[in-house]
Amino acid sequence: MTEITSDGLSSVGGGILSRPDGATIAYRKLEGKTPTLVFLHGYHSDMEGTKALALESMCRQDGRAFLRFDYFGHGQSSGDVLHGTIGRWAADAVAVIDELTQGPIVLVGSSLGGWISLLTALERRDRVAGLVGVAAAPDFTEDLMWQDFTFEQRRTLMETGELELANCYDPDQPWRIHRSLIEDGRNHLLLRDIIQLHCPIRLIHGQKDEDVPWRTALQLADCLASEQAEVILVKDGDHRLSRDGDLRRLCDVVSSLLDTICKT
Repeated sequence: MTEITSDGLSSVGGGILSRPDGATIAYRKLEGKTPTLVFLHGYHSDMEGTKALALESMCRQDGRAFLRFDYFGHGQSSGDVLHGTIGRWAADAVAVIDELTQGPIVLVGSSLGGWISLLTALERRDRVAGLVGVAAAPDFTEDLMWQDFTFEQRRTLMETGELELANCYDPDQPWRIHRSLIEDGRNHLLLRDIIQLHCPIRLIHGQKDEDVPWRTALQLADCLASEQAEVILVKDGDHRLSRDGDLRRLCDVVSSLLDTICKT
């Protein structure tokens, strides 16, 4: 659901970024001081979610630069999500950051966005000053999809190229995934080795998350090279972490991280 702030979106610059293959990426941007905060949304979500807008409001009040955007096949960007892949979405993120921001950045990634933010940070280590994961889901195509598929589901996916999955958020709109999502995901797995990021990192995860197990946050923290990684577990938190208290916590964690970065 899109929320309009009291001063509307007129103060937010928006536009379309064209990609070399003709695809277009929709974005919204606030000008302000750096580090720029960049929000990366989840799978089948978009840049108009409550977490993105809460962070935008915080940045507006603080005079901080902020950027949110829709991946290929999501929200107002072009394309069909069925044909999106982890590699493509990560490339979208890098392109948006390169074209639309300057100086240091802090990435905030939700679910799929947590994976994309890690991949983006690895590509732009010289610019990423910090990272926050919210129910971050690195490697979910392999560990939470493929590993849980039945034999019949795997055969259907490999033989037909597509598979329908139940959508607990909207039962009338099942998710369709393409074989390329699984196959490309294997090229970007992170939890099998040390993740060479050394910036301050915060991982927020609900212990009642039914989509991405909260222990994923602990596994991710263990893989990170950074000695400045912290895990915040929310005992009654679900996957979305979008309740009013969750949003306040997110803003507090991001604000505290920014203070830490700006003091160093």
